[in-house]
Order: sequence, then structure tokens, then C-alpha cells
Amino acid sequence: MQNVSRTAWESFIRCKKCFYLERKLKVRPIGMPGYPINSRVDTLLKAEFDIYRKKQEPHPIFRKNKLNFVPYKMEEQKLKDFRNNFKGVRAKSIKTNFIIYGSIDDIWLNKDTEEVVILDYKATSTKENINYVTSSKVYHKSYLRQLDFYAYLLKLNNFKVFKTGYWILCNARDIDQKTFGDKLNFKIDLISYDVKTDYIEDTLVELEKCYNSNKIPASSPFCDVCRWQKETSKL
Repeated sequence: MQNVSRTAWESFIRCKKCFYLERKLKVRPIGMPGYPINSRVDTLLKAEFDIYRKKQEPHPIFRKNKLNFVPYKMEEQKLKDFRNNFKGVRAKSIKTNFIIYGSIDDIWLNKDTEEVVILDYKATSTKENINYVTSSKVYHKSYLRQLDFYAYLLKLNNFKVFKTGYWILCNARDIDQKTFGDKLNFKIDLISYDVKTDYIEDTLVELEKCYNSNKIPASSPFCDVCRWQKETSKL
């Protein structure tokens, strides 16, 4: 096992047993449906920010939040590779022999500090006031680690990374929209988070030990898949 994706790393953190079964023993997990509407929002946002990237002008959401940002200007093919699920941003781990990688949505430039800014697009439809940083939901915690991992990949590629990352949250919950009318109105918010990368190498060391072991790890008490298997085995 030479390449470790962000998804594999996240799987290890969430449940070592599920990680081991899938990555070492090649036991594929239960399939999950895709999120085509979310993917479409991602695609359109990328295209929108690319327009501002070419002009090197701030997107309106930067002005709204009083941020001196512009989309980071880089070679078009390199950006495509960074966004590609099978290529992504790649780097050699410091403490292990792994090549780690992950596909990012975009990079911005903080013009005040000349540092790059990592971010991710999210789409949903909920009445809740969402803040991933303060949320207790398990999958929201994974969003924090997602930005951490991306920021670390950029650091390993010699980018100077701004301390704060962001999510663009597109919430299709416009209470004033009464009928469909061939469209959805989204409320767009920017959520900030101070990225943390100092723990990532240590988790990769533990991941390597787990993968090289001949013993299946214990289940995580918070793993829904393992909990389902345990309960059904009682029947």
C-alpha cells in the first residue's frame, strides 16, 4: 500500500476495523448512493470561481465578508489535476513511506498575507443554522479533518497556507420560494475554520501499523456499520 487517499485516511480515523477490512482484506463496504445535485453545485461553483480566477477579481462573496481574497491563479491543467479524484494534490508523507493525496475544490489567495486559502464546497437543504466547527455530528467532524488534510497536502507542496480555511455552504432552504419553477434558491454562507495539521503524520504512522498488522482491529463504538452488524448478529 503506497498511496493513501484522504478518503482512506478518514476511514481509518472513523473505524480502524472497517478500514482494515476494506483496504487490507479487500472486503468492500455497503454501497452508498451518490449525490448528483451536490456534485452539480460543485461543478457550477468551480466554473463560477474560474471566471473570477481568469480576471483575477474578487468573487462577490469575498466582498460580502470583507475578505481581500481572489481565486488563486495557477496553470489550468495543474488545477484540473488538483481537482481530479484519481490525481489530486499529492505529497510524500514525512514519517511514513506513503504518498498521500486528495482532490480539492478550489484554492484562493489571501492578498494581505500572500498565502493560499483552502476551502471546500458543501450543498444541503436544512432548517438548521449550520456551523461545522461547533457541531457535534460525526460527519461534520470529518469536514474539519478534510480541510486539515488538504491544508497539509498544500504545505507539503511548499505552499504558504493561510491559517483559516473555509466552506462555502449552499443551503437550498429559501423560505420565500413557494413553488419549484424549474429552480432552487440557495442561501450562500461562508464558514471559517482554523486548520490544524500537526496531528496528521502521527495518524499516518498509526495507519501504517494497522495496515501492516495481521490482526483485525476492534470496531469503533461510533461506527454505524459495525453497530448494525453487531445488532443483526443477535437475531
